[in-house]
Amino acid sequence: MRIAYFDCFAGISGDMTLGALVDAGLDFEVLKSELAKLHLHDFEIQQEKVTKLGMTGTKIHVLAQEGHVHRHLQDITRIIEESELIEEVKEKAIAIFRRLAEAEGKVHGTTPEQVHFHEVGAVDAIVDIVGAVIGLYHLGIEKVYASAVHTGKGFTQAAHGMIPIPAPATLELLSGIPIYTQDIPFELVTPTGAAILSTYCCDFGEMPVMEVERIGYGAGTRELAIPNLLRVMIGEKRDQGIDKIVDSKVSQSIQTGQALMIEANIDDMNPEFYDYIIQKCLKEGAMDVFLQPIQMKKNRPATTLSVQIHPSQVEKFTTLILKETTTIGVRVYPVTKYMLPYQVVAIDTPWGKAKVKMVEAGGVYQTFSPEYEDCRRLAEAANVPLKEVYEEVKRQAMDLNS
Repeated sequence: MRIAYFDCFAGISGDMTLGALVDAGLDFEVLKSELAKLHLHDFEIQQEKVTKLGMTGTKIHVLAQEGHVHRHLQDITRIIEESELIEEVKEKAIAIFRRLAEAEGKVHGTTPEQVHFHEVGAVDAIVDIVGAVIGLYHLGIEKVYASAVHTGKGFTQAAHGMIPIPAPATLELLSGIPIYTQDIPFELVTPTGAAILSTYCCDFGEMPVMEVERIGYGAGTRELAIPNLLRVMIGEKRDQGIDKIVDSKVSQSIQTGQALMIEANIDDMNPEFYDYIIQKCLKEGAMDVFLQPIQMKKNRPATTLSVQIHPSQVEKFTTLILKETTTIGVRVYPVTKYMLPYQVVAIDTPWGKAKVKMVEAGGVYQTFSPEYEDCRRLAEAANVPLKEVYEEVKRQAMDLNS
């Protein structure tokens, strides 16, 4: 599996992320060609080799002619959706901006749709975020990992005045992620950098076992007491023991990952609440949620709530379960996931677009699972049988693979 590991010893920003990817081999002409598909006018992107305390990296400059513009989430979504970028890049870029809007909305007590983007709505921020998504896609990155994040400390100037570091929206985006500060009295993490990292990264901490093929350094603007660089390492993740578990061609496709399982045994809660809790856990980013009937002491019937999460999410989901259920405690233990790789593809049907998950085994796609909610939405809107929409999406996906 091809992965990227971001070493955030001097924090992370959108332009540092883009600079690191260019420094690691992203073709700059390809980047410019793809960004041109956004149809944003009067901007230019440049790269520059710079040195930070003896270490060389790439600094990205986005030169824009527009004045001070406030955009909403729907404005940026429209720009991205109306571009000629591929669907996978569009979806990921929009997901990053939605995370930004949700964080800003929570900080300012409003909805994501009503948030006025200040700095992050400007052309340079749009270019940084969409450019980073383009870069990760064209470098073939399947998963992203990162170190703990150095945030800096003190105060910084924002649109509303002086605010503490990390900025409130940045801190919201970093919720559940390991962060730290040392004696660097500057803002090292920007909202764009935090949004990119928190959207992509599947785990934070030590670098996984990998065979490093490329190394890149993205430069920040300030001169600091440490090298103001974001380091990215790109290569193949090495897992041990897979072939001992599955002795077939399928084993060559299997991917592994680390996760945590949080469980609670519940015997005194209104069963009508379970659907709400399951949906809330999934909305908050759980990888999986399920229920199991059990018998407790004195033969009391009960239910085990199991929530599979990323290691960085343990505090958030422990708090959620203790708050939303009647349990007084949870247990947490590590699990290793063995997974077949898949990709999600948008299919054009006679009734509209619907996504389908295509699962690979042994080098070919063997399972095609249309997205139920998409199929239901199209069936209800067109007043056609759900099974007809489902089968059409599945048929087209299989045709793509033939």
